[in-house]
Amino acid sequence: MALVYNSIGIPGIILFFIPLLIARYVFKLYSDLRESYLSTIRALVAALEAKDPYTKGHSERVSELAVEIAREMGMKPDELENIRFMALLHDVGKIGILDTVLNKKGTLDPEEKELIQEHPVLGAKIVEEIPFLKQYAGMVRHHHERFDGTGYPDKISGEKIPLGARIIAVADTYDAMTSDRPYRAALTKEQAMSELKRNAGQQHDPKVVKALLKVLERFDPREKELEALKEAAAEGT
Repeated sequence: MALVYNSIGIPGIILFFIPLLIARYVFKLYSDLRESYLSTIRALVAALEAKDPYTKGHSERVSELAVEIAREMGMKPDELENIRFMALLHDVGKIGILDTVLNKKGTLDPEEKELIQEHPVLGAKIVEEIPFLKQYAGMVRHHHERFDGTGYPDKISGEKIPLGARIIAVADTYDAMTSDRPYRAALTKEQAMSELKRNAGQQHDPKVVKALLKVLERFDPREKELEALKEAAAEGT
């Protein structure tokens, strides 16, 4: 430090440290902003989970799986963050759906089915009201589109569907198939993988399905969840 002081003096030292202080301030600002984002998102997810018991844990699992798929596909860190946020919020539009429709145990009639199919549009509108997220609202709007163009709400196909939406769709479908529902038991991991492979190119992007299958060789959010529950139970005994 003495050598630095002798060579550049006090003004030089000040100029040397200013960029470091600015960088530290910017990093702190970014960290605080990120926490604010997450708090907003978690509040929305909590509101949805209070309304729809099925979504309990579903949004978190879909988010974790979607991020791993995106990572497997070589997406950049900032893109992974956007996928994480949008996957957490993919079903947020269900907040605007009647409880009687959302929690119905029997088969939906055509009118009820139409109401349920509004949730991606409602979700996108909610996301568009959040300044730091609105540019990614398409991931929420299009996560029920099908690769062959027969999905909803806009019946777009192939790579016209945002990549983030295609990734979230695969993660969402896998978690839905491996979850117990009032009208059917959960599929096994192997059965769900088989179904996804069978529908690749029709319902889902084959490249995304391929990435999911690779991810499932090393990671499954549901298995991670079960391990956490076992550890918690062991600590409680």
